Amino acid sequence: MKKEWTVPDVCEGQSIRHFLKKRGEFSRQLLKRVKTEGRAMVNGEETELWRSLETNDRLEVAFPEESRGASMRLEDGPLSIVYEDEDIIVLNKPSGISVIPSIDKGEPSIANRLLHYYEKKDIPVTVHIVTRLDKYTSGLMVVAKHAYSHMLLTKKQKLIKRYYQALVQGHLKERTGEIDRPIGRLEGSIIKRTVTEEGKPSVTKYKVLKEGSRDSLVQFELLTGRTHQIRVHMASIGHPLVGDTLYEAKEAESMEGQALHCHLIQFLHPWTKEDMVFEASPPDEWDAYLI
Repeated sequence: MKKEWTVPDVCEGQSIRHFLKKRGEFSRQLLKRVKTEGRAMVNGEETELWRSLETNDRLEVAFPEESRGASMRLEDGPLSIVYEDEDIIVLNKPSGISVIPSIDKGEPSIANRLLHYYEKKDIPVTVHIVTRLDKYTSGLMVVAKHAYSHMLLTKKQKLIKRYYQALVQGHLKERTGEIDRPIGRLEGSIIKRTVTEEGKPSVTKYKVLKEGSRDSLVQFELLTGRTHQIRVHMASIGHPLVGDTLYEAKEAESMEGQALHCHLIQFLHPWTKEDMVFEASPPDEWDAYLI
């Protein structure tokens, strides 16, 4: 994988190393890898990172090849790709599949399916997940196509806006509101979280979109990013997500796991800096709960 820059006037006289660190936002680790395993070229000629640059120089960096972890395997399976370019992929993940492989490696995963897709397309990279979703949470997620893109996106992780929709049990008293309750790990549990004064600050904004006879469709904006934040906050006010048995909800009749969906995601493209916005409707089976 390669990236190319044209050196502007303000960067005249800078070394390649300095230019890549400041203009390219390279980490020290990535600079070191480019020096030892990749290569830098100025106007088509390979050179060292200490070389000074001149205005309008064409700087090209070839990144080192990426290795894949031993636990990763190629798995043929469907991927709902909403958008793809040389730097990113945006997926619409279905409920019921994990993003990364399980410990026993027996269950399907988005990561292993991506590896198969990369192999088929002759893309020599490993999987770089930027926004991860729980196994039973569906919706939009961002994947970086290479280590440089992943580094740029994760440095600005807090600027990635994600909006969720969920089916919740019952009808909320207020159609809009904000839940500001700290969340921490439940004592004695590896997975479960709870509202606790010893927890980290956690803020969730919500808006009721539609009400059925028993359940409600609610939109959420996370102002913090705690594990299970929406699930914990809604359970704490007596309205757990439909199907979320981990947080005391009844088991859903026509779906497995919690009814939670990332329906909108917005971020700046790591390379072009373009404002990227994607939307995906929640699963059709939710409609039956809103009659």
